[in-house]
Amino acid sequence: MLLDFLTLDVFTDTRYEGNPLGVVLVPSADALSGEQKQAIAKEFNLSETVFIYPPDLVTGRVKVNIYTTKQELSFAGHPVVGSTYYLLGIGPLKGRQEAVLDILAGLTPITYDPGASQASVRVAHDVLIHKPYKELLGKIEGLTDANLVQLAEGGVAVVSIVKGMTFLMVQLKDLEALESLRGIRDELVVEGKGERKDEKDWLVGFVGTYCFVVTGETTENGVVLKKVRTRMLYGIGQEDPATGSAASAFSAWMSLTRAPQGEGEQRYQITQGVEMGRRSEIGVIVRQGAKGVKEIKLQGQAVKVMEGKIEV
Repeated sequence: MLLDFLTLDVFTDTRYEGNPLGVVLVPSADALSGEQKQAIAKEFNLSETVFIYPPDLVTGRVKVNIYTTKQELSFAGHPVVGSTYYLLGIGPLKGRQEAVLDILAGLTPITYDPGASQASVRVAHDVLIHKPYKELLGKIEGLTDANLVQLAEGGVAVVSIVKGMTFLMVQLKDLEALESLRGIRDELVVEGKGERKDEKDWLVGFVGTYCFVVTGETTENGVVLKKVRTRMLYGIGQEDPATGSAASAFSAWMSLTRAPQGEGEQRYQITQGVEMGRRSEIGVIVRQGAKGVKEIKLQGQAVKVMEGKIEV
């Protein structure tokens, strides 16, 4: 069996920048087993590969599976933004401006603005802020006590955007400190230490280290826009050029802990991947309600790089 595939660079409009994504077009619901999809994702050897099924042309609903080289994910940012660009920008739903992705995290509404070539995803979220992590020093090459901005209670924040997708929020003093990081050198073990009885379940899955510096802030029509430079470190010595799930978790955490309480909107313009030579531009809009985060919208561009067929 031959399957069509393409690759995209996501969170950029320039080829060979942003974050690469493998896109495999699956002709029917029973065409591939989970083991086959995992093997194909491992063959691509990208941070994520998506498997897109034929859309329902009436409802605009599309089933999408997201795989890393090791496991299926409930949600990941650049795969859903890339899937949006493919479906609504160049693929079978081109000409429509709205659709719905059916991913493990739930039904995820998507839109596409052809004028700006921008995909937008309403992120499925259930934000949980854990107890701070206080054992970070000595585990990241280039990180020093003088360059780390710790929370008032010590340590760094730990935030899950959904169950199984968690990030340490590591604030650095300045861009020089951010650029000096050389990767994680010792395994980070994050345990549930909060009051929620099932909190440990949230920490089973992916845990990344999101390092950031806030570089500026402006206000327009009462809406605050923060400009942020980031790096996302994971595993031992590994780095990701653009991480939409981390950007979403970071923006939700910032809005919940550092923005005025109550209803309102905050915007974040996040630049990642500079140190890797794969500059990425990520937009996030957070809308708060009386009971916390009401909506998270992840935005970005994408560009096609290659296409072909894969034999199964």
